[in-house]
Amino acid sequence: MPHRTLLCLLALAPMLAMQPAGAAPPASSYPAKPVTIVVPYAAGGATDAMIRPIAEALSTQWKQPVIVDNRPGANGIIATQLVSKAAPDGYTLLLSLTGIVQNLSLYKKVPYDPFKDLQAITQLGTQPMGLAVAPASPYRDVGALIDAARATPGKFSYGSFGTGSTGHIYGELLRSTAKLEIPHVAYKGEAPMLPDLMAGRVQLGFVSASTAATRHRDKSLRILAVTGPRRIGTMADVPTLAELGYKGFEAVGWYGLFAPAGTPKPVAEKIVADTRAVLQSPAIVARLRDQAIEPTGTSSDDFTRLLRADYAKWDGLIKTFKIELE
Repeated sequence: MPHRTLLCLLALAPMLAMQPAGAAPPASSYPAKPVTIVVPYAAGGATDAMIRPIAEALSTQWKQPVIVDNRPGANGIIATQLVSKAAPDGYTLLLSLTGIVQNLSLYKKVPYDPFKDLQAITQLGTQPMGLAVAPASPYRDVGALIDAARATPGKFSYGSFGTGSTGHIYGELLRSTAKLEIPHVAYKGEAPMLPDLMAGRVQLGFVSASTAATRHRDKSLRILAVTGPRRIGTMADVPTLAELGYKGFEAVGWYGLFAPAGTPKPVAEKIVADTRAVLQSPAIVARLRDQAIEPTGTSSDDFTRLLRADYAKWDGLIKTFKIELE
């Protein structure tokens, strides 16, 4: 070996020793290949409609395909477990909702720990819920609805889009807070619940904010109130439950991106920065707000703190109302 070559190799040796085997590429080169966002719900639903414009915008920004991979089933557990076992390189991400922490309390055993097996990347947006009645319902405000339900125990029922859903938890909270005798009717999703709610076969129910906004506009549902700390811009005439004196409804649902635990911090920070830029695009902002989603784009640390606070809140409610899933 020539003397000059040997000297060069000796000079490089300390730097080479600092690079661990299989080290992830630097964030500056990310992404160097297609990125997959796994979605735990079926194609064509509200969640799918929310993430696809963001994926398209990221694809344009990154000059790499961003693939939306729908993996529905088991209340999001199938998709979550899949991503938790993926390579921690930033090329497999998970879009998830509040259910990722609610599942810890709803099931006796969950095959993932969102605080250990996953890394919170960024919250994409928040979305409250709407308390709805049929358009022909005689009740035009929450007070009148509560008074009628109290006066006729057992004559009212409330619907939700599934046992253990946020709508179910909030229905139980309303029943408990207002001291009502109203049984729960669980549907397999929001779509099958809507015809019964619109026809008055169930007297009230919590619906997603995007559904509330759409049905409020076309008057196919009457939205009496919304959850969350503030009114929704597209339904500024509808009060919050907190305004009306009903406490505990301030938490909102959210959409967020996760990665497998161990994803390099520079890669995670690049995803946060680029996603935040997308969420500030006027076209994306308008599209999300049309679905009653308020864009956010938090830091990873802020999102992690929110997860822990949300877990504590939902865990307390789920245990209080003894809601369980098999």
